[in-house]
Amino acid sequence: MRLAVLCLALVGAPPLLAGDASAPLVFTPYAFETQKHGTIDAEAGYLEVPRRHADPNGPRMRLRVVRLPATGGDGRVAPVVYLAGGPGGSGIGTGRGPRWPVFDQVRRETDVLLLDQRGAGESEPPPPCPHEHTFDDAQPLQRDAALAALHDVAVRCVTYWRKAGVDLGAYTTAESAGDLEDLRRALKVPKISLWGMSYGTHLALATVRLHGAGLDRVVLMGTEGPDDTLKLPLSADALLAELSVLAKAAGFDDLTGSATRVLADLREQPRQGHSVMHGGKPVMIGEYDAQLAISACLGRRMTQQWLPLILREAENGDYDLLAAMVLLLRSEYGSHGAMSLAMDVASGQTPQRRALAEAQARESLFGDALNFPFPALGDGLGLVDLGDAFRGPLRSDVPVLFISGTLDGRTPPANAEALRPGFSDSRTLRVRGASHDNELWLGNTAVAAGITDFLAGRPVGDAELDVGAPVFARSKSDLVDPRGR
Repeated sequence: MRLAVLCLALVGAPPLLAGDASAPLVFTPYAFETQKHGTIDAEAGYLEVPRRHADPNGPRMRLRVVRLPATGGDGRVAPVVYLAGGPGGSGIGTGRGPRWPVFDQVRRETDVLLLDQRGAGESEPPPPCPHEHTFDDAQPLQRDAALAALHDVAVRCVTYWRKAGVDLGAYTTAESAGDLEDLRRALKVPKISLWGMSYGTHLALATVRLHGAGLDRVVLMGTEGPDDTLKLPLSADALLAELSVLAKAAGFDDLTGSATRVLADLREQPRQGHSVMHGGKPVMIGEYDAQLAISACLGRRMTQQWLPLILREAENGDYDLLAAMVLLLRSEYGSHGAMSLAMDVASGQTPQRRALAEAQARESLFGDALNFPFPALGDGLGLVDLGDAFRGPLRSDVPVLFISGTLDGRTPPANAEALRPGFSDSRTLRVRGASHDNELWLGNTAVAAGITDFLAGRPVGDAELDVGAPVFARSKSDLVDPRGR
């Protein structure tokens, strides 16, 4: 779920020119500062890769890599590369945050490498686009008008980036998979292991397809398969039904019915709410605003915990909590990042997937809100499409560990279940109560232990774990501002 504006920094250094000698990957001592676990003795360097792997003698890019040296192990375990989600997330940034204890446990067996993928974090992000769309908060969001406005901004951004010399075709998952093969070679090891979350699993799976011979093991947390970029709308309805059962036990009756009634009310008459998170700013809320907000809330535990209260308040005529979510989403839809836009459009979807998503949108309580503004946003932009062979069925004997949360509203367990038959050596950790958030990592110590054991080559079987049900907010005082996380 998009709950924070992705702010891309200006390029720190120009790309290396064609003909420049490729520098070796050299690590130097680096003080890796975590948010709450002190400073770690690490190493950092830059990996030089071709901007386009099909043109190895062309312009080059530098990717930032932080190595967390092993604190134990026998030296036989393949180094592990962590791949952040997004696309556009920072692997280095993830390691600094609350998930650090899991990284620390894995490095007891082998080196862990935190990679900022091309165009993300410290790896030469393209310049931000100066064009954006600002919604009129005095009016409810109208789906078709909003999509047209956002598409117009995307067209202007693509034009701006091209005039600025940005090679948008360099930002594809296939190119990033080539970077991982280059990293393996630069490390001078026969194989590496990959460990991805969300979009990072999409990249890991592409690497299995394109460079599988160089992979030892793969951990996939919150799996996004080759043709899962476009989400299936009815998965949101199914998750709402699951949360409805849990919320009823906490005193919130009929969550699905509550959402249905709120949407029906807003369809008949838009309502105004005032967001405390935005200094009491008013916003006129329509049905599509609420469809976007509710489907977004389903993604992660924190907002799942808010949802029953948001809907109860709205049914009672108080739209202030819903207004906060609406304004957060409006601020994020209005701008585009080059790397994330190009990556998402390139991964795209098969015609069959698009047709299925469109059919489900006609049945879903939330319409097509789960994917908005995609896939239509990418139509006609002239960006690279990796094609249906990239999205096709995947078969491999690379050992894989799937980790899925039963309350994951972004990458539901069905994604992993659909892929598993193609992997001859796979196992699944199914985490009951976990969403697309930190509790998937930290809510049960057996998750970190399972990741560590699997990457070290120790036996790991299928398992069901539990992190407990969400604790639902009962009053406005129970809520926290997601921007402060």
